[in-house]
Amino acid sequence: MSELDVLVIHIRAEQAEQYERLFAERELPRWREYKARGAFVSARISRTAFGTDSREDVVKYVIAVEVPSHAEHSEHDADPGFQEFNRLADALQSEHPPVYGGEVLYAM
Repeated sequence: MSELDVLVIHIRAEQAEQYERLFAERELPRWREYKARGAFVSARISRTAFGTDSREDVVKYVIAVEVPSHAEHSEHDADPGFQEFNRLADALQSEHPPVYGGEVLYAM
């Protein structure tokens, strides 16, 4: 069974454009490479438009990545390029993101 990992990133509103640029430059190419070699089944990031957290001082991004197994999740987390991206992105976050992951029960 594949694994689905979901994070909600909270970026200070005045730094949202900086985060999006950083993501496009540093993480998106890695996502493409992981997808091309089958280490990602799918990967998505969305800038939320609504939700139960209505704070306007932070922009919320939902990241959902499906991987074939936890091994690919661990491989990505250990990737030095990701670790550098994550270090830079952490500086823009207003708080630690909630992170969830587990085996996919049903998919279409």
